[in-house]
Amino acid sequence: MESEVRGGVLHVKGEVTVKTVTSAAYGRFEQQCRLNETHTVDFSQVSRADSSCVSLLLTALRVKPSSIALQGLPDSVAALAELYEIKEWVNP
Repeated sequence: MESEVRGGVLHVKGEVTVKTVTSAAYGRFEQQCRLNETHTVDFSQVSRADSSCVSLLLTALRVKPSSIALQGLPDSVAALAELYEIKEWVNP
């Protein structure tokens, strides 16, 4: 998993799985979410995702509950959000 902020958008790319979301990668993602400039998290470049990706999007919503947008969620993450009954949190 890779993540970087460009123009206020936090871009997440690559595989976002239990094996790739290390504590260092998670910590970096959380710090990037906290930046004043970050207003959107874009998951459109994620090639593979599991429940770890759900954890990332919940982290973004926890860090900036009323000021962060989510875009480009993979279908697998949308399905997990529906399964976990949090679909309205990630797609209001």
